[in-house]
This record gives sequence, C-alpha cells and structure tokens, in this order.
Amino acid sequence: MNIPQQFATTTTDGAAPEHGSDIVVVGGGIAGLAAAFRLHQQGWSVTVLEASTSVGGRMSSIERDGYVLNRGATILPASFTNIIQLSEDAGLGKPFKPLAVSVGMPRDGRMRFLVRRNGVGGILDLVGTDLLSLRSKLLMPRLAMDLVRWRRRLAGDKSYQVAARLDNESVASYALRRLNQEILDYVLDPFLRGLYLGETADMSVVDLFLSLSKLGGGPMQYPSGIDFLPKRLASFVDVRTGATVREVRHVDGGVRTVWEDGEGEHALFTRGGVLALNGPDLLQTYRDLSDRQRELIQSVRYKSALKGIFALRRLPPNVPTLIPVPRAAGIGLAITVVDSESMPDSVPPGKAVISGHWVSEYSREVLDLPDAELLPEMIREIETVVPGLSAELEFAQIVRWGFATNARYRGFYDTVARIRRTLSPDDVIQLAGEYLALSGTANSVENGERAAGNLDARLRSLYGAPAKRSSP
Repeated sequence: MNIPQQFATTTTDGAAPEHGSDIVVVGGGIAGLAAAFRLHQQGWSVTVLEASTSVGGRMSSIERDGYVLNRGATILPASFTNIIQLSEDAGLGKPFKPLAVSVGMPRDGRMRFLVRRNGVGGILDLVGTDLLSLRSKLLMPRLAMDLVRWRRRLAGDKSYQVAARLDNESVASYALRRLNQEILDYVLDPFLRGLYLGETADMSVVDLFLSLSKLGGGPMQYPSGIDFLPKRLASFVDVRTGATVREVRHVDGGVRTVWEDGEGEHALFTRGGVLALNGPDLLQTYRDLSDRQRELIQSVRYKSALKGIFALRRLPPNVPTLIPVPRAAGIGLAITVVDSESMPDSVPPGKAVISGHWVSEYSREVLDLPDAELLPEMIREIETVVPGLSAELEFAQIVRWGFATNARYRGFYDTVARIRRTLSPDDVIQLAGEYLALSGTANSVENGERAAGNLDARLRSLYGAPAKRSSP
C-alpha cells in the first residue's frame, strides 16, 4: 500500500501509526460487517473498528445462566432475502426455517387472537377474529388493494426519490380517508408502534406501505442467538473491539483513521474506508463532511429504545408469539415477542424467553433509571398482556439503546433522498449509516453492501485488482 511519506513514521498528535489493511470499516454492526465481508470476498484486507466489546450492534446476543438473549432484533422475516444470501455466502448454508407464529392483541381487557396458524388457516383466523367489527373487516380489502398499488410505485426505488415524492400524508389521515378509526387504532397503530417503537401520530403513509411490503413470507427460525451471522462475518476480517474512533479523514493516498483503546491512541492508514455509524457518531468522527451533508444528517431524528428480556421457567398458557400493543391500551409497552420460538436452542428444555419493547417516548424518560427502580414498572406493564409472567420469572435483563434507530416522521424520506444525492460512488470513504434508509436489519445490510460495492469499484480503478486471497 502506498503510504504518504509524511505519515510513514510519526503523527503530529502522537498516535502510533499502523499500516497493513487496505480498508478500514468503522462500526461493527451488521452494516459494517456486511461491508467488510463483501470487501474481503473481493480480495481486499479489512480492519473493522468497533467501540463496544462485541460485534453485531442491534444483532448482538449475550449468554446468561444457560439462556441466549438477543439484545436487539429477534424477528427475521423470510422477505429479508439479502440476509439469507449473506448467510449462505458466508458459509452458513441454509440456517433458516419457516416459523409458525401466533399474533394476539389486547382490547377491552382481553387478548384477541388475530392469527393462530400459518397459510390459509391464518387468513381464516383473520376473518374470524373478534378484534374487529364486521364493518372494519369489510373495509380491510381496501388496505390490501392499496398495498398492491404502493408496491408498484415503490418497486426499485433504491434512491428513495419516489418515497420522498409520496411522503405527503400521515398514517392517520390515510386511515380515516380510506379505512376507519377502528382499523387505525387496532391494526395500523399497533403494527407500526411495535415495528418502530414509537407513537404513530406523525408517521408517514410511506412508512406503512414500505413496512408492509418488506414483511412478507412470515418470520424465520434460526440458530441460537441472532449474533450467529455477525460473528461469522467478523471471523473473516481483522476486528478490533473496544476501539473508539476519534477522527476519520482523507489524506494523500487514502484515509487516515485515529482511534484509541486500552493501549493508547493509534493512527491507521488505508486506501479506503466505510463508515457504518449512526448520524450523531458520524458527525463527531468524520471531518470531511460538507456543510450541506452535515446539516442534512444532523436533521435526522433518532429515538431511544428500551428492551426487557424475561427468562421464564415455562411459558404461561395461551401467550401469542407476537403481541403488538395498541396506544389505546394506555401503556408504554409497544410489543412483546416470545424470542425463544425464533431460536428454540437458546433456552434450556421446557423454558422460554419473552422480550418486551417500549416506545421511544416512554424509553427516553426512564432510560437512566437504575434497574431496581425500572424493572418493577416494566413487569407491571408486561403483565397486563402476559398475565402470570412474574410467577415464572427466573431473571430479567434490561437493554438500553440511546440512539436506537432513526425516528419515523413525515419528511424523513425527502431528507434521505437529499443525503443520498450528496454522496459520490467514487469517494474512497463510503457511508453506510441508517440516515441513508428506513431503519431495519435488511436495510442495514443493503447499506453496507452498497458501500462495499462502490468502494471496491473505486479502488480497482485506482490500484487495479487486489492480491488474491482465499474466500468462502
């Protein structure tokens, strides 16, 4: 690698210079690891710098007392084809299986089941549910027809230009225009509330139809712990955890990254880089953003998230796999998930794990409370939809995310489209943060793979093909 002579031995800030890798990836979440793996496949050597002590970000897991607990995401729909393909390419074979789920929702103090079976049986369940009145059921085909139209409109909209143009109506306005208040309160609101962990008052109709479009095929079962994929991707590249990046910028001949760990401060010089950071972290780290880019990325709103994970001696009776909680229930809990159904090998035989996820508006008010003060309130709320949980509780784990995902609001897609227009595929520093797309695991992978493809093409134009390396 060609290192500028002025950076070959010392740096003005005293950081120890390091060379060796062709590319640095800042951020060891799924976006950064997808980028790192794809670049490794193309023959480039890659160093990943991750600030936390483990990789995966919101796809990370922890082990405790014989249980495997997902710290963030758990549900992976079969429509996430890029994750399925990435798993196969990483040598994991076909780790996913169809998962039969049940869905229930509390209304008027009683659990109403929407779905108990897969396939045609599930459709019959929806028709027969007592959650909705006959009038609302007769209106539901309108939602299905609108989804078909929206899918056509949004198909292939990789740059979010179409989404930005259509981002002109709230979910509530659409529901009252095309459906009714009951469908808004007990279908659309709990669906979006559970998916994005936020109140739906300012959510766009684009959020609704993009989300419905991406959730087809039903959820999948996978090996124990959702971190099976991040860990596998990390095994192919050089990963430094506990590495806090202080600065990334262009220099003659490539990229200079200053980072620190327990051994001190370091400067890494590479031909290119991928920055898979959220907006606030990117703004502090990347010095070469233009004023316009900085303004746009700074305008993206983020939300906090709070997750309670409850390890149980056994699952209480008649608990649905998924319980989206409507705002009408009057609590901050957005959704509960029986995590152990997605990964049955993650718990001792006969036992179970249920997770509860709270809306950002509640989470940000209590995020800094100590566990001893917060946990009783979380248990109180989750018991309103999962009665008997505390009687089966072995232990609970609270997970806090300060900047969990980008928030949902009208105008978001216009901002995304504007940010994307400022980026050059020819830059040797590529961005892969969530300010470039709707938040979600599959979109994070897409962001990482797009950044890797752009960087690979640019480096080949500058240096030619990399030296051949073994790849899976």
